Amino acid sequence: MRKSNDAAFTVLLASIAGRLQESNLVLAELSGIPVEDRRAAARRMQNICDDADADSGAVVRALRENYLTPFDRRDIYVLADTLRTTCHRLDSVGFALTSPAFEELPVGVLEMLALLSNQADHTLRMTQRLSAKLDQWEYVETMNTLHSRAVKLQQRVTDAVPAARLGLTHLAAAMQLSEAFMAASQGFTSVGRVVAEIAVRES
Repeated sequence: MRKSNDAAFTVLLASIAGRLQESNLVLAELSGIPVEDRRAAARRMQNICDDADADSGAVVRALRENYLTPFDRRDIYVLADTLRTTCHRLDSVGFALTSPAFEELPVGVLEMLALLSNQADHTLRMTQRLSAKLDQWEYVETMNTLHSRAVKLQQRVTDAVPAARLGLTHLAAAMQLSEAFMAASQGFTSVGRVVAEIAVRES
């Protein structure tokens, strides 16, 4: 029977989590440049997603080559895939930010991006610690708390863009952005659910 390469799994999971941080750096850049420059900058998000896909594929290959793993094989796969999916959801936030309707970004957007960045920072630290500590309930609770804040922020963004004042196009773009933001934040919460299952089974 083949032996487990614990370090390889830790490195790969942390690598995918690092893509989430990279994505948030691009989102921060998008929030500070003119609207006409945003689409070109946002294209880098796709490259980051491609890297996350490659990392996730490497996890699958490592699972095929190692019968013994640091924790449940299915949990490793689902965690890697959920991290990858969250990266793609951040890409959707970037796309929404490129809307030509946003000469100025809606109220609350900078707070949204800061929240997503906070979620990504905690997620990277979680993956770096996971091999040594499978009981990561603090991370799970943090993701749930931050997502509750995300719900309130979404309400601010949509309420701050009344159609009568800024027009239906702006309102539709703000709605698309807020929905993408919520999906990304929910992605981190989904990572938290996987981590909770790992803690229940393994700790």
